Amino acid sequence: MRNAVTNSNDTFSKKLSRSRILLIVVPLMVLASCASSEKKWVHSEAPATPADNDMVQCKYQAASATASLASDSSARRKEEANLINSCMQAKGYKQ
Repeated sequence: MRNAVTNSNDTFSKKLSRSRILLIVVPLMVLASCASSEKKWVHSEAPATPADNDMVQCKYQAASATASLASDSSARRKEEANLINSCMQAKGYKQ
């Protein structure tokens, strides 16, 4: 009988501590989502970061270099991917 009472009290205290945690965590999560950083305006056609700008340049160069290959060929896509990777590595980027 004593075990049943002890188990009952343990279960009650666990539920109580879980509800306390939820009462703390949920409002903190709501506040954190409201306190997000200010949104920045970006142009839809302009790259957002220097890395994006470099990627656009590498893609342009790769497309120019593979223009003579068939437009939908897998060989062209592979060659463009290789050229883009080489270009980005030459600019100091790593994957």
